Amino acid sequence: MTRLLLFVLAVSYSGSAMSQSPIGFRTDGTGRYPDANPPLHWATDKNVVWHIELPKSNAIPVILGEKLFTCAEPCVLLCIDKSNGKILWEAESRFDEIKLSETEQAQFEVERRQAEQLDKQLSVLNKQRSELQKLLKDGKTTKEEADEKFKELRTQSDAIREEKRKLTTWNRYLEAGKGGAGRYHPTGGYSSPTPVTDGKHVYVIFGNGLAACYDLEGNRQWLKLVEQPTAAYGHGSSPLLVGDKLLVHFSDLVALDTRDGREAWRAKVSPGHGTAMHTRLGDVDVAIHPSGNVYRISDGTLLAKGLGKTGPNSPLVQEGKVFFVAGRVSGYALPTSSEIPATWEPLWKGPNLKGGGYWFPSPILHDGLIYAMNARSIFSVVDATTGELVYERRLDFGGGQSYPSITLAGNFLFASSDNGTTLVLEPGREYKELARNSLEPFRSSLVFEGNRMYARTTKGLWCIGQ
Repeated sequence: MTRLLLFVLAVSYSGSAMSQSPIGFRTDGTGRYPDANPPLHWATDKNVVWHIELPKSNAIPVILGEKLFTCAEPCVLLCIDKSNGKILWEAESRFDEIKLSETEQAQFEVERRQAEQLDKQLSVLNKQRSELQKLLKDGKTTKEEADEKFKELRTQSDAIREEKRKLTTWNRYLEAGKGGAGRYHPTGGYSSPTPVTDGKHVYVIFGNGLAACYDLEGNRQWLKLVEQPTAAYGHGSSPLLVGDKLLVHFSDLVALDTRDGREAWRAKVSPGHGTAMHTRLGDVDVAIHPSGNVYRISDGTLLAKGLGKTGPNSPLVQEGKVFFVAGRVSGYALPTSSEIPATWEPLWKGPNLKGGGYWFPSPILHDGLIYAMNARSIFSVVDATTGELVYERRLDFGGGQSYPSITLAGNFLFASSDNGTTLVLEPGREYKELARNSLEPFRSSLVFEGNRMYARTTKGLWCIGQ
């Protein structure tokens, strides 16, 4: 009887540990902290509980119990004591740890030499282009002659670049930002993706195509090069953890087995900077991708295609609905079944929002209203029931671009610019600004817990409380 009781307790404990909902991008994906009692006023010298300096990152802080996880350049995962900011451990994932087989290494050297020769040919063409521009400027050739020659040079350059793209081994194993085919941009660096935890392990990806798993003490369980990132301006999307699948999107959408990092399935879809969101259709786990595609998480089956687009932000999945915001708002009621083809009922024909440009911040849904903002700080409020545009307003941050996602803490909205300014707003059908606060520049999003706010700036990590 005692043995049976111990077995039941052990199984119950194991099930409890496994039931921890993933904590990652925007904490639970919504950016909502309704139980928080947030600070409304702060500055670098006001209501600061603690502050530490760190190398830059745009990753959102992830809180698990008394620990806080974040990232730092180039490819570092940090575990921090939430109470005082002390770094408990840090672990770096290095690209040079990826080992090539003898065959791959030999092929890499062959293709490296080929790439060098192709680069020399490109250099010659670039020199010819510069000389032609000078001749045109000095009036020593006609525009018609120059245009014809420019076209010829462009055709030759494109052909050489296509040859470089065929060097698959060289492109795969040359780190993004260091001469390879992978895309890199200093604004995002390598450490923009937010880590995610299931309560037992922490999973992290970086903008050079690496994915890694660590236990809570910082011991690495596995490291994998998935593939080189191909989205314009480098890599920004975060991993999505559902059960034993870790979804990452560097070039294709790839599901990794959380136990060993092996590829479980792969889907062809253009990469971007938004993060896929998890929901369930009936009893089936699905991922709703920023492209508007819906994938069954167990095997990657495409269940729906092109429902909407969010660009660099993420779909808003809440209250049995999904919304896509990127210049235009569209919404659908979630089907109750994952049958193919499932019926996705449009809620309404959404409005076109002002401002254009990029929609970096992910939106918020609260009390029937969708709050959205673009990089130019045009703040738009849409009725989630009717699709009616309630109001639009350019927020005055005093400069910068709006990268951070909108957050809700308690009954307050927090909208930020990358210059470090945050406006505290009252939700509702009329614009009401309650407070204006300044901190260091940041592109991450604010995280709240209890009466504390955590901000990952480009220079450090701040804990704010009052």
